[in-house]
Amino acid sequence: MKAICFGNRSARLILGFAVCGVVALLGCSRETGPPRAEVTGVVTLDGEPVKGAIVEFTPEVDGATTSYGGTDEKGHFRMLFGTNRTGVAIGRNRVRITTDDRASMGGEEYVSTELFPAKYNSKTELYVEVTEGANVRDFKLESGNFKPRKANTQSGS
Repeated sequence: MKAICFGNRSARLILGFAVCGVVALLGCSRETGPPRAEVTGVVTLDGEPVKGAIVEFTPEVDGATTSYGGTDEKGHFRMLFGTNRTGVAIGRNRVRITTDDRASMGGEEYVSTELFPAKYNSKTELYVEVTEGANVRDFKLESGNFKPRKANTQSGS
């Protein structure tokens, strides 16, 4: 039986292809696109935490994708990129905050109603700079003269 020697041209080619294959596989498993950082925070409206708010960070960096987060009963959110990755593109991001189909604030429930004034969503004035590492961004929003409708609490019977 003949031993493989790295002086043999065939063995060097096989080894070279094997190394290239491993490098290619490792390269494919890495995430692509601009670097991201973790972003968490709290959304309040008139001092009350909002459950059911949707937070959207849209980066101003070319090639970066929008990240989303939803608030819990204490108004806490954590931004997600795609279905199972966390983070937001590092750099300047436009922020939009809207209401999910069901939201609650201060013990009141709202259904299919936007709680936030347009300056926080469709005509947003919110921008943040995301930096490397963990970022905490709390949004202490004010409703001003904007008044959302309350949920219809009458039963259908």
